[in-house]
Amino acid sequence: MFFWHNYNEGITMDSNVIIKVDRVMKKYKVSESNSKKGFFNSFKRKKVIKVAVKNISLNIKKGSIVALLGKNGSGKSTLIKMMTGILYPDSGQIIVDGLLPYNDRKKLALKMGVVLGAHGQLYWNLPAIDTFNFMRSMYKIPEKEFEKRLKLYLKMLSLKDVYKKPVRTMSLGEQMKCNFVASMLHNPKIVFLDEPTIGVDLPSKSALKEAILTAREKLGTTFLLTTHIVEDIEIADHVIVINKGRKEFDGTKKKLEHIFGDNRIVELYSTNIAQINLMHYGRVISKTNNMAKLEVRPSMLKSKEFLKILNSKHVFDYRVSEPHLSYVLSKLYKSFDKKGERDG
Repeated sequence: MFFWHNYNEGITMDSNVIIKVDRVMKKYKVSESNSKKGFFNSFKRKKVIKVAVKNISLNIKKGSIVALLGKNGSGKSTLIKMMTGILYPDSGQIIVDGLLPYNDRKKLALKMGVVLGAHGQLYWNLPAIDTFNFMRSMYKIPEKEFEKRLKLYLKMLSLKDVYKKPVRTMSLGEQMKCNFVASMLHNPKIVFLDEPTIGVDLPSKSALKEAILTAREKLGTTFLLTTHIVEDIEIADHVIVINKGRKEFDGTKKKLEHIFGDNRIVELYSTNIAQINLMHYGRVISKTNNMAKLEVRPSMLKSKEFLKILNSKHVFDYRVSEPHLSYVLSKLYKSFDKKGERDG
């Protein structure tokens, strides 16, 4: 491993890092309605400064799959727009594969791909192959190499009977898979995926995730994924969580689960669950007449008192599991809300 220094921009980069964000800030000036009552006051607006990204620093390693998470309005989209060169940061710097995105947009475009769940890049009335050929011409991909790459992705995503028909006749899943192909044909070093599986059927989701993993393994492609769908996060090996413009977590899924999901989920099945003092053992998540779901500390599972309950006549079955990632993220977001209440 070695380090190189960009003397023009003043940022030191690790050779294994493809994106470096260094103390980045971004503010917006927005208009808010006047709070005073009265018809004419409703037309008056006051200018308010909103901080979308607050002093964020992070590194994304080459060949990694990173999930960028956060609630709506957390600053994810603003951060990605700065990484792709659409927006300038107000302060701080971003370097993507040795380039300043907002100064070198044309050069960066040759190195990156973008898949937007809500905004496709295919031509609605034309077959997807026309868009693919346009990409070949725009990126100057050699014809033989283009045919080789296209064949690989068509097979991987089961698109052989799809890519020659008009986009308007495709299902949403087929459109998303074709959008992914269009973004991958020039072998980008990094791909930004913004809600890539929103509204997509299960087979298409599985195919897209398999294609992402294959591209990372065979080509070393780096993927930055923003999503609210928990199943998409499972392929990521690194997680970054943003809340109200601030970076709140930066690490592996294991670390995230350890911090916010160290407890265990216990399901107790009983002939009469009311006979058991559930609150004594942990936090009650849900309860019916015959079943209760609890969140308990790992130490409680080994206690004599808990084992005694499991062996009692009231309990005829039980199951212990680790919290699902959706539960861990739910706890994380709730902690943000509590923090906001205290700060407010």
